[in-house]
Amino acid sequence: MEAITDPRNMSMFVNRPALGVFPNSEYPNQLEKTLLSVAPPGMSRVQTMACGACSVENATKQAFIWKKKIERKGASVTEEELSSCMINQSPGCPPYSILSFHGGFHGRTYGALSCTHSKEIHKLDLPAFDWPIAPFPRLKYPLNSHTADNEAEEMRCLGEIRKIIAEYNSRGRNVAGLIVEPIQAEGGDYHASKEFFQQLQSLCKE
Repeated sequence: MEAITDPRNMSMFVNRPALGVFPNSEYPNQLEKTLLSVAPPGMSRVQTMACGACSVENATKQAFIWKKKIERKGASVTEEELSSCMINQSPGCPPYSILSFHGGFHGRTYGALSCTHSKEIHKLDLPAFDWPIAPFPRLKYPLNSHTADNEAEEMRCLGEIRKIIAEYNSRGRNVAGLIVEPIQAEGGDYHASKEFFQQLQSLCKE
């Protein structure tokens, strides 16, 4: 509450720096002291967004841009890519995809909605991208009474994720990234072990 009522922050709120519109001169220092102070090791930049769905949209764009950068191997953008992207065709608009999970909620904007699978009302009558959907572990509680079952469930899901990625890649719908939010506000909480998320990270690096 203090941050909202502090007059020194008024310029920041009024000018919506999350959108990059006229941030005040103190904004870089404020980011240093807040978000960057808790950033994972090796992360030296932060890009703020207006909402969660905006963050999802921009994260997926970054995944696609990064994948194409790797594939180009330093080559320049071609004239064919420039012209074809203007009519939503490959190679300028490559057929990449983002893997998401059954039950996930990531927002209602178009890319985020294609990754959202929590309620029918969010998606009914709306076209969606042909992106892969994988099972997410449904753990039994209390955890310490179901260790073996939960480990088996996580391994089952990891096996399915590998198969789905291979299948989409073989169809030319290359998976450029995956999205997972254990704490989803409206979508509820879906938890898994630390080891499961580490395995997902390893899959992404592969």
